[in-house]
Amino acid sequence: MNTPTPHLSVRGLSAGYGRARVLFDIDLTIEPGTIACVMGRNGVGKTTLLNTITGLITPTTGTITHNGTDITHLAPHHRTRRGIAYAPQGHDTFAPLTVAENLHVTHQATRRGGPELIDAALARFPRLQPLLHRKAALLSGGQAQQLAIARALVTNPSLLVLDEPTEGIQPNIVAEIEAAITDTAAQGITILLVEQYLDVALRLADTVTVIDAGRIIHTGPRTELTHESAHALMAI
Repeated sequence: MNTPTPHLSVRGLSAGYGRARVLFDIDLTIEPGTIACVMGRNGVGKTTLLNTITGLITPTTGTITHNGTDITHLAPHHRTRRGIAYAPQGHDTFAPLTVAENLHVTHQATRRGGPELIDAALARFPRLQPLLHRKAALLSGGQAQQLAIARALVTNPSLLVLDEPTEGIQPNIVAEIEAAITDTAAQGITILLVEQYLDVALRLADTVTVIDAGRIIHTGPRTELTHESAHALMAI
């Protein structure tokens, strides 16, 4: 019986900035169609891991494979064309453009599907519908975060990478973002996210990985963790 190919596989990954190493020998496997959550205290390397997976940082050692293909040294835009979409921390949008222009420009840059992708992204975030002609610079933090995720979705990803999508967002919009993530996963899209809120992570994730000081100290199914054991890992 053949073992299914992981959607994303990271092996022996080390990375950092200049001579400052941040990640040490990271091994991570994400199965197709699952939601994988990475957690840990501030400054332990979570964002560095996402930036390395999406090609913004070149690893010093190790490999990254996507659907069985080595992408370790592939440029970020080539990873996007392979179906890896990234919504980084900080509500990443084109501030001078309207909501509609943000979506159309991003869609046209990748051309990984038809205009129905824009309609599908807006259907996941109905709060954006009446704001299509508003400049992104004038959106609230929650609205901008929804637009950032919608921009990632219009690239027709097979892997959606999200860095703290609920950070600093009001609770009602957090619920909408959770629903959009769940719905996206239900459509067969694999999701890798860094999430700061334990309750959100334990509601959404199929697997949870905890990083401390650049090393993985726990990885496994969400069902292996309780609130108490998760809090203990985060406090290490």
